[in-house]
Amino acid sequence: MTTSGKAAASAAAGALLWGTLGPVAALFDTGDRIAAGGIRLAIGALVLLAVAKGRPLKRVWRRADLLPLAGGAVGIAGFQLAYFGAIGSAGVAVSTAVGIGLSPVFTGLWTVVRSRRSPGTGWLLGTALAVGGLCLLALSKGAIFSLVGLGLSVLAAAFFSLQAISIQELTTRHDDATALTGICGTGAVLMAPVIAVTATGNLLTWQGISGIAYLGVVTTGMSYWLFARGIRHIGAAAAVTITLLEPAGAAVIAALLLHEALSPAQWVGIVLIAAAIPVAGRTRKTLVPGHKAAGHQELSPSGAGF
Repeated sequence: MTTSGKAAASAAAGALLWGTLGPVAALFDTGDRIAAGGIRLAIGALVLLAVAKGRPLKRVWRRADLLPLAGGAVGIAGFQLAYFGAIGSAGVAVSTAVGIGLSPVFTGLWTVVRSRRSPGTGWLLGTALAVGGLCLLALSKGAIFSLVGLGLSVLAAAFFSLQAISIQELTTRHDDATALTGICGTGAVLMAPVIAVTATGNLLTWQGISGIAYLGVVTTGMSYWLFARGIRHIGAAAAVTITLLEPAGAAVIAALLLHEALSPAQWVGIVLIAAAIPVAGRTRKTLVPGHKAAGHQELSPSGAGF
């Protein structure tokens, strides 16, 4: 498998782990759900710190790191607030479909603005296939419509894109685990006041503790590390497109394990999303002289396919 193929597979694996985020978060009440979103960042930061063997505490963080570090922290903290808030209003399916489905569009547009270059054919085709498939997948008879939930889901997509762009920038100077430890740790600090206001004693029950532990270790530490490995080689735009596998994977799991019926159109949507993964993941980030990444490659921050 090529480097870009491995990177696409890594991003896809992270997306599949994220597919369990919504269902687990839905087990909490609205206030506890938002608090759990902040606590999961702290747990994820500790997991990533262990993966990095303490390097984030020893690294020299330069002035150039401050903007992407702040952007990533705001993005990851804002996503917790918007996405977990949307689940309470619009349900898991709609919140995930919109919150994840619109993120490639935001990421592509932001990357175009930053790089001042038009999107490549691979990214355009992959995104078109994935978004089209997601539209078919979202055609659920039981979908809940909520204007507030829809607005929060769109906001979640924007925050998700911001964190992806920031991860891409920061991993050009630091290894994946180090960059993500900084982002998750700073994001947890931003969420601290929210946790203090919204958390209740229910989080101290066995269900609360086990749920938060899962969210922190699996859907934060492991998933973001896999996602960052994908971003390093194929760029934020392509990696975020690949995360559209998340709602597709969740739908398949629900159909196979929970016996939830899927319409023929929804199965076609799943096929389209799966087809978009190799298309979006074929390109690599553009090499530019004088810009070395932590992975010993010279990579442009412009993103795959741009």
